Amino acid sequence: MKIGIIGAMDVEVAGLIEFMENIKKETISSTVYYEGTLQGKNVVVAKCGVGKVHAAVCAQTMILKYKPDVIINTGVAGSLNSKLDIADLVISDSVVQHDMDTSGIGDPIGLISGVNLINIPCPKDLVEQIEKSAKTIEDTNVIVGTIASGDQFICNQDKRDYIVKHFDALCAEMEGAAIGHVCYLNNVDFCIVRAISDKADGSAHMDFPTFAKIAAKKSTQLINTFLSACGF
Repeated sequence: MKIGIIGAMDVEVAGLIEFMENIKKETISSTVYYEGTLQGKNVVVAKCGVGKVHAAVCAQTMILKYKPDVIINTGVAGSLNSKLDIADLVISDSVVQHDMDTSGIGDPIGLISGVNLINIPCPKDLVEQIEKSAKTIEDTNVIVGTIASGDQFICNQDKRDYIVKHFDALCAEMEGAAIGHVCYLNNVDFCIVRAISDKADGSAHMDFPTFAKIAAKKSTQLINTFLSACGF
């Protein structure tokens, strides 16, 4: 069993790479892939870069080159739910692309052409295993639900309200649904893990630089906890 782990930024993967053993590095399409072991599990870890295209290229390359059985996307996100505060954890049971819109030709907002889905589902057993690990982390609120992705940093109330209205998403970020889309096309299990770094409102541009490191540390903690506990 091999587990792929993708983060968009250095802060989201550095804490994992630091503790990997037997590392082999390879650069493909400007992305560095770290293959080795972490918590006794076979893993491949990569920093994809910010945005859906970077994320999709990284995920597809990882699948073709390293053949992971599971891909987990770890990182930070802006909260869209009043129950989620800084460093709380969200685990996806589905992902949506909030900037996908072919409604001008009669499609529902968010419908992904070619797969005919708005919400791409995550495997229930994988979600449950990650949720179980998350709930062992002290002083952390954990919610399972839809995570929304788009090529936008969400920082105003109108856009926040739009995503909640159309997709009932818990948080917004810029990579997870692209990775989920690629995994769905390749029949690879996936899940998105996000720690809250900001409220995706008018304060987001100030909160994100302050709290991103704190949130990323929490998502890294969850990945390590999951790897050490899972039966893969």
